[in-house]
Amino acid sequence: MQIPPQRRPRIVGAVAAASAFVVVAIAVAIVARPLHDDRTVIRFMRRRPSDWLIDLASGYSTVAGPVTVIVVAFVGALALAVRDRTIGRPIAVLGAAWGAVAVAEIAKRIVDRPRPPLGWQLDGPATTPAFPSTHVAGLTALLLVAALVTTTGKNRIGGRSRIRMVLVAAAACAALGMGAARVYLCMNWASDAVGGLLLGVAAALCAAWSVGRMVHRAPEPTV
Repeated sequence: MQIPPQRRPRIVGAVAAASAFVVVAIAVAIVARPLHDDRTVIRFMRRRPSDWLIDLASGYSTVAGPVTVIVVAFVGALALAVRDRTIGRPIAVLGAAWGAVAVAEIAKRIVDRPRPPLGWQLDGPATTPAFPSTHVAGLTALLLVAALVTTTGKNRIGGRSRIRMVLVAAAACAALGMGAARVYLCMNWASDAVGGLLLGVAAALCAAWSVGRMVHRAPEPTV
């Protein structure tokens, strides 16, 4: 089946992000220790401790963690189901957020990469595998898929692009902020955050592409 040109970037982006995630995961598994850039970044972070930054990073990590992502995805999907009276967008939100968290947890067991030493951790202790960061993967997938599916619709072509750009930019800032917080707290290596980001992007783009096909096939529901 031919993919509409306006939706090709999503599936291409999903494949590219997933492929990059696999490459990083293989590199981390083969090296079996922090990468050179991981050590450089975390040494830089440890030389610049700040009580208020630690509190901010810890609070953000807790408030926007995987449990929150799972709950918010469910509530958001339920709200979309009530509004749309269809399952396309609700399944996209649930599939992206829950799928990213689930795949991250599975990948952790496969790669089995140790976290930074317990003595460095500022929000621990945590001894579970580090790669990829579930915090980053889940939050990235949830916010990005929300930004994309809430601006999907054949009747919104004229005004949706600017809103979508703003929402995607906000999602990117929030996801990068979570990655920085996890590394600053020495709970993850930098490559763990990168892996989580790639996984979240792949899940969100794949889900958004799927719901885009549904919207393309069927007329939008009336409110």
